[in-house]
Amino acid sequence: MEVLCIGTADTKLEELVFLAARLRSALAASGSDPKVQVSIVDVSTTEKTTAQDLKDITFIPRNTVLSCLLGVEQHNLPDNRSEAIALVSKALQNFLKKKYDSGTLVGAIGLGGSGGTALIAPALRSLPLGVPKLIVSTVASGHTAPYVGTSDLVLFPSVVDICGINSVSRVILSNTAAAFAGMVHGILSASNESDETAAKPTIGITMFGVTTPCVNAVKDRLNEEGYETLVFHATGVGGKAMEELVRGGFIQGVLDVTTTEVADHIVGGVMACDESRFDAIIDNKIPLVLSVGALDMVNFGARDTIPPAFADRKIHVHNEQVSLMRTTVEENKKFARFIADKINKSSSQVTVCLPQKGISAIDAPGMPFYDPEATSTLLGELNTLIQRTDIREVKLLPYHINDPEFANALVDAFLSMDVKACSTVQPQQDGKMKNSCSGQKSSDSSIVWRPPVDFPEAKPETLQKTLSILNKLKQHISEGIPVIGAGAGTGISAKFEEAGGVDLIVVYNSGRFRMAGRGSLAGLLPFADANAIVLEMANEVLPLKEFQFLLGFALLIHSAEWNTFSSN
Repeated sequence: MEVLCIGTADTKLEELVFLAARLRSALAASGSDPKVQVSIVDVSTTEKTTAQDLKDITFIPRNTVLSCLLGVEQHNLPDNRSEAIALVSKALQNFLKKKYDSGTLVGAIGLGGSGGTALIAPALRSLPLGVPKLIVSTVASGHTAPYVGTSDLVLFPSVVDICGINSVSRVILSNTAAAFAGMVHGILSASNESDETAAKPTIGITMFGVTTPCVNAVKDRLNEEGYETLVFHATGVGGKAMEELVRGGFIQGVLDVTTTEVADHIVGGVMACDESRFDAIIDNKIPLVLSVGALDMVNFGARDTIPPAFADRKIHVHNEQVSLMRTTVEENKKFARFIADKINKSSSQVTVCLPQKGISAIDAPGMPFYDPEATSTLLGELNTLIQRTDIREVKLLPYHINDPEFANALVDAFLSMDVKACSTVQPQQDGKMKNSCSGQKSSDSSIVWRPPVDFPEAKPETLQKTLSILNKLKQHISEGIPVIGAGAGTGISAKFEEAGGVDLIVVYNSGRFRMAGRGSLAGLLPFADANAIVLEMANEVLPLKEFQFLLGFALLIHSAEWNTFSSN
């Protein structure tokens, strides 16, 4: 197992060595088992290096990283610094993927200023959810969204510039090493005992402060109904994070109660989504219940940050750092068009629930954003523009969004939908992917924790599918369900699979005599080329394009013959 300390050795080698040494000590003190190697990875954009005692820490030169990006070598990096950073960052992403796919990477930590953070952050974001990832950065206390995105990357403020080891940086880097060692130790030592949500569908819900009563009621009832709920703060990043998890197979249904990010996107607020909002839900055919929570507002920072063009608008100061602007009739028409255009493309179950008495806590009688004309325009436009079908409906409900009756209506609409009976992919602390669904194929998501290391050259998707089969068998065993194996010819095995009664087909030979799929007499007769017989049998299952096979050969086989089968 390996942890990588990443940085630009041409300017930050002293700090990298200090951080790596402290991390190695912290991991040893934590008693991590198996033992974890700490390595330094150089991502410099120049060839300049400084002499430094590496304290017996493995040093991975930048040429090794650059070799992971075709056509890029140390002598042909562009002179333009920003272009060089982009290329090295892409090479680092490929390097980390290679390490991750090998099954040995258990965490990656970097350090840098603005340039180093910009270089390292995209590569760390590419690692799957759950892999410990952290950067000690001089820009950790500023606008961090471009660095973190929707990932679980942690930024640790450096307080002082990363420029040598001093009384401040010594403390900061030591604390960082201790914290990161704790993350790695937690991953390595976590057990499989907590499996309460294994068979629960996972539901994504969007929330804002002004829709909290509604979402809390929805969440509580869904939990009672046996669902796991993930609540996302609709701050621009929240919606994106939810849809990333939808794409990854973590979420099987969505109650998009709070769609306020659309208002910021269209009007120009600071908590905006982008043009892709709702696309992941629609593309993945996820059951959706949608409402219009907080579409009465556009979000800005402190009041003095609101653009002058909105000087005459109705503003509500939520706190010193957040100012809200009431949306207008014309803006609401645009919101309705954006949402309707998306929803009308959906070919899965969608119910749109529209609360007629107000769409946020401050859109109510006596509250600052109460504007019946603007709210009714939004609801009326959606009711008109959304095309109803057998699986797409719109409900106008005589409630405020935070009324208990409206929350119950949302849940009732969701429960009427056909939600898959279990989640397909879940991140898990013990470093393994958990596929708890006994009746479905595993997700094709790239957000998978760590593949098994027994076959380091195998493709990650192959290992992922193999693990899903093993998990299913283990689940059957733990539940006392018999696991039955039987011998059969390959042709009839294929027919069994098509009927839904087979999880894995094994095609093998164990020498020149006993042959899978051959009659009893064949077990007594030698074959000149046993592997040729296996290939002949394999051809019988070629029509099954999306199924798992295990093929074993006791003898070497000519690549030309093998390609006949493997290419199909």
